[in-house]
Amino acid sequence: MTGMLQQPPATDMVQVLNEAIELVQLANRLGFAYIYAGQHYLSHPYQMLQPLPVMARLAAEAPDMDQVFTAVLPLYNPVDLAEQGASLDVITGGHAILVGALGYRVEEYDSFGVPSGERVSRMVESLEIMKLLWSGDQVTYKGKHFQLSAVHIGINPIQHPGPQVWIAASTDRAVVRAGRLGYPWLINHSDYPTIERQVAMYRSALNNTGHSNVNTLPALREFFVAKNRKEALHLCQPYLAGKYATYAQWGQDQALEGKQSFTSSFEELARDRFILGSVEDVVADLKRYETLGITHMGLRMRWAGMGVKLTADCMQLVAEQVMPHFR
Repeated sequence: MTGMLQQPPATDMVQVLNEAIELVQLANRLGFAYIYAGQHYLSHPYQMLQPLPVMARLAAEAPDMDQVFTAVLPLYNPVDLAEQGASLDVITGGHAILVGALGYRVEEYDSFGVPSGERVSRMVESLEIMKLLWSGDQVTYKGKHFQLSAVHIGINPIQHPGPQVWIAASTDRAVVRAGRLGYPWLINHSDYPTIERQVAMYRSALNNTGHSNVNTLPALREFFVAKNRKEALHLCQPYLAGKYATYAQWGQDQALEGKQSFTSSFEELARDRFILGSVEDVVADLKRYETLGITHMGLRMRWAGMGVKLTADCMQLVAEQVMPHFR
C-alpha cells in the first residue's frame, strides 16, 4: 500500500486514490488478509497521502481485511492517536492494527519541534497512555512528556482491550525493546541474515520479560513475481530501484543494524532483502521466512510511478499460484 500512496510530484493524487481503491477491491476478491500503509511526513521527492484518512476510505472496499497503519509515535500526542485509532477501529469493524514507529528522518523531528533524543521515551509513554485510554477506564498519568488527570477516552474501540499494536524496529536495540515491552515486532528493511539473528534476540527478550505468549511476528518485503526471474527483475527494477534511491537519500539504510547500504547495485540490494522471481523462486524464499515463525507477510508489489496493471497481474499470480502453498 505504501507504494500506492507514494508517487512522483506531478502525479494526479485523486487518480492515485482511485487506483488504490481498485487494487484493494481486487485484493479483497482474491483473498488477501490485510492492507498496510506506512507513514512519512515531508516526503519530497514524493507526494504521499497520509495513512489514517486513506484507511478510513478503504475500509468500505475490504470489510473483512485488517487495516494496518503506521504512525511515527513520538510525533503524535497519544490522546489524539488513541482516539484516531479507536475511530478507525470502529470504522473498520474491529480490524484496525497500529504499527508504532520511531522514525529516523531529522526533517520530521525538526519540523514538529520534537527533540530526536526524546523519541524513545515519548514512544514508550505514548504506548502506555494509549493502552490505558483504550481500556475505557478513568486515566491519570504523570510522565516526563505527557500528563493526564482523571480523563476517559472519547470513543471506545471495538477490539478489547484495544486495537492491536505492532512495533516497527530495525536495530538490535530497538528489536530487543519491542520484545521487552511485549509487542509484536514488525520486520521491514533488513536483509535475511540480520533478521534471522534478530528473531532469536527478540524471542529471548520476550521470554526473559514474561511475554512468551506473544506469538504474532509480522514482516514486510518488497515482492514481485512473474513467469521467470529475468522478467520479474525487468518489470520491477525501474520502480523499486527508484524507491531505494530515495530511501538512501533519506538515510533509511543508516537506521539499520550493521553496514547495510541502499546505494549498492540493484542485484546486491535485492539479495536476501527482496523477494523477486518466478513462482518457484518466491515460494522458496517465503518458505525461509515461514521457518522463522513469520505469521503475517506483507508483500509490497507497487512502487512510485508503477502502473496498476503490473501490480494487478502480480496479485493475481500470487493468489492463484503462491498463496496455496501457505496457510
